[in-house]
Amino acid sequence: MIEGVSLVIPAYNEEGAVGSVVRAFHAALEVTGTPYEILVVDDGSTDATAQEARVTNAKVVQSPQNLGYGLALRRGILAAKHPYVMICDADGTYSPSAVTELVGLAENFDMVVAARTGRYFRGWGLRALARVGLRLFASFVVGRRIPDVNSGFRVFRKVDCLRYFGILSPGFSFTTGLTLAMISDARAVAFVPVDYGARVGRSKVRLVRDTLRIAQVLVQAMVRHNPIKLFSVITTAIWLLALVALVVWVVLGAVAVGLIAAATFLIGVQVFSVGLLAEALRDRRDA
Repeated sequence: MIEGVSLVIPAYNEEGAVGSVVRAFHAALEVTGTPYEILVVDDGSTDATAQEARVTNAKVVQSPQNLGYGLALRRGILAAKHPYVMICDADGTYSPSAVTELVGLAENFDMVVAARTGRYFRGWGLRALARVGLRLFASFVVGRRIPDVNSGFRVFRKVDCLRYFGILSPGFSFTTGLTLAMISDARAVAFVPVDYGARVGRSKVRLVRDTLRIAQVLVQAMVRHNPIKLFSVITTAIWLLALVALVVWVVLGAVAVGLIAAATFLIGVQVFSVGLLAEALRDRRDA
């Protein structure tokens, strides 16, 4: 059994759900027999989120203004008194039924992530395509299958998370960065499938904005943890263009196209050389 866990719930204008979420997780954590506390980080809400949380006997940490999801999590994690931290959203989408399994696995893993399943997670249309694309991209970045890169329901050691604070996003992509960083550093990360329900109230997620932010975090993670993979992909694309130009030159005999093929090939060599340098710098940094 782990020594104790602090549940951190970031909340922004979630008066309609935060009370029931805290009560449900109170009951679930009580069953585990693990010492615990529940902290609700009121991220500058303009409704009664803080009041609804206080009546449940949760500890409320208030921000003077809306600072964002990642910064709200940071405030809660820093305020946590137990060595393990569990995070969960305040919108009622996560079932507390997975709490016992997550807490039980936390003793043997560096992080345990509740991987969302179900129609409310998959979504439809552009949202579904974005989820699939980001999941495949994240899996490519770290070299292993990631069923859910940015789940907001997980448990980890506080000290492990603190060491990544300097590279984690202050916004929506906080959990994405933490997942990629821990897996890239060969930490033991387990994924537990959980059913994802309908949220209470209006979603704060913006599809285009947040998808682009997550993609940015994925590229940054590849540069930081596996730069040779990123530069190899770019180099391959450049050399394919060079190959196309070479074929056109051979078929048509156009001297200008031949020069373009040669120049493009040399650009690819330069890009790959930058990748080797980045890889060497990473190895030196990690030494």
